[in-house]
Amino acid sequence: MNLPPPFVPKEAVFQGVGVGQGIAIGPAHVIGATSYRLRRYKLADERAVQAELDRFQAALTQTENQYARAKRSLPEELSGQASIFDALIVLLRDPTLLKSVDNRIRSDRLNAELAVYLAIREIGGLLSAINDTHIRSRLSDVEQMGQALIVAMSDQNGGPQPVFEEGCVVVAADLSPAEVSSLPAGQVAGLVIEMGSQTSHAALVAQAFGLPTVMGAAGVLKVLEHGDPLIVDARVGHVIRNPDRDAVKFYQTSQRTLKDYQLEIVRSAHLPAVTLDDHSVEVFGNLELVEELPAIFANGGEGIGLYRTEFLYLTRQELPNEEELYEVYRRVVASAAPRPVTIRTLDLGADKILAINDTKEARENQALGLRAIRFCLKHLDVFRTQLRAIFRASAHGRARVMLPMISSLDEVRKAKELILETREELLKEGRRVAEEVQVGLMIEVPAAVVLVDELAGEADFLSIGTNDLIQYTLALDRGNPEVSDLYQPFHPSILRMIKRTIDSGQAAGISVSVCGDMAAGHLSAPLLVGFGADQLSMPFGIIPFIKRLLRMSFYEEMREIAAETLKAKTTEEALTFVKANITAKNSEFFRRARQAS
Repeated sequence: MNLPPPFVPKEAVFQGVGVGQGIAIGPAHVIGATSYRLRRYKLADERAVQAELDRFQAALTQTENQYARAKRSLPEELSGQASIFDALIVLLRDPTLLKSVDNRIRSDRLNAELAVYLAIREIGGLLSAINDTHIRSRLSDVEQMGQALIVAMSDQNGGPQPVFEEGCVVVAADLSPAEVSSLPAGQVAGLVIEMGSQTSHAALVAQAFGLPTVMGAAGVLKVLEHGDPLIVDARVGHVIRNPDRDAVKFYQTSQRTLKDYQLEIVRSAHLPAVTLDDHSVEVFGNLELVEELPAIFANGGEGIGLYRTEFLYLTRQELPNEEELYEVYRRVVASAAPRPVTIRTLDLGADKILAINDTKEARENQALGLRAIRFCLKHLDVFRTQLRAIFRASAHGRARVMLPMISSLDEVRKAKELILETREELLKEGRRVAEEVQVGLMIEVPAAVVLVDELAGEADFLSIGTNDLIQYTLALDRGNPEVSDLYQPFHPSILRMIKRTIDSGQAAGISVSVCGDMAAGHLSAPLLVGFGADQLSMPFGIIPFIKRLLRMSFYEEMREIAAETLKAKTTEEALTFVKANITAKNSEFFRRARQAS
């Protein structure tokens, strides 16, 4: 996508993370950071305790009603996004949160606001410590929910409603999903938010409403003033202050072209991803919360390529039992049928699961410690419970098991032995299970790539987790700003590992998917298909774009580009070659994409 035109001075451009592909042009409507005074007091007696419990329940109901109203406010064509608010309601009624607040009120005799604040802070601390960007991205949702509850228990819900100027760009420190949905339709042109991430629920709601949004635009509230002329370019995460006439004209033209182009892409989302020379690729969605399922299929997802199950375990004082897991998995598998659902087994360590927290383990570096398949093979009771729930759910559709962080053949064989035992155990009990439940392996550490020929012989499918593969191969944490610039998906070692994995899968006669961020890239997705990937799995919002890109591509040309890219000796060589050639070979698509950008 294009950077701002040359007539925009650098000092006028603020950088954030863009959500969607839109452009907004309008005056800034600045909303100051929400402030409230957190009341703190001890409860004198049981009567006071009951009064605080009642206040907390009233706040829960009020906040839940707010989310429900926001859900109902969605226009009919966006009904697939209503699942976002269902997820928030589930989060609001999370047993761990309710129990934590209840204990602080009953046992510690704290007032309800303080009890909520401390409970949310504890949950937020656990989320922020997890070495998974997708889970960490939910932190802002949890914090906003806590703030909504505290505000609901305060006296700050009255007062006049703000007046929004027609076509304005709302600028705020943070907004909840409900606040985004309550913005007056047709009056707000775009959003600029200092906090949050690309995958937060506020960002997803903004995307659902088609609001060009820039998240994580740190420091804008210190500079922007109410009424400042702004341009928001969500394609590249730019916020341009006080653009001149030429810049406005340039972006107005781009805006019109982009809107037409986006409508065309969305309308074709449910068409299969078949290239111009008749090669088919399956495009799946990544799932974190059950309530996001409708949005995946509304955007053309052909199945679930990665169902992250960790949210069912996080921050709980007790482990979820088999029935709890079964009910959730059954709902997903049945709702997706006949599409496949790939359920990744637990990818956390003991330090993140309160019910089996071990002090010594909690001090370890969990990125290199007891996590994922290592954890499951040590805690067989936890592993078996999850497997039983998956197999029982398999009777209601097409469930697949995916084992994360595999690094040896021993791990695979031990896991498969338990999987077989679990299936036989359920059949002896008279439980219904599917005739076939495929077992796949995630390839996301260098050891797995070295052994991939042997691993492929033990698997029904392989899935490449590019995010962790890049981090472990290049020995860096992309969340660390000191080394984040070294996180390079087009590093020659990464490309060769991906190609080797796909070749091994093909030789073994099994499918190979990619479920990391590279699957959603407009340059990397065609390259992965050129390497021979059978499936790509990604966040639901990008599915229509990638499917359209592949439909306007030639598979043989992508193969040629992929083969040449493997000869690159440096990241710069590989990236430069891919940029030039994928754009050139898929000329019609990128000609229109350039016009739209």
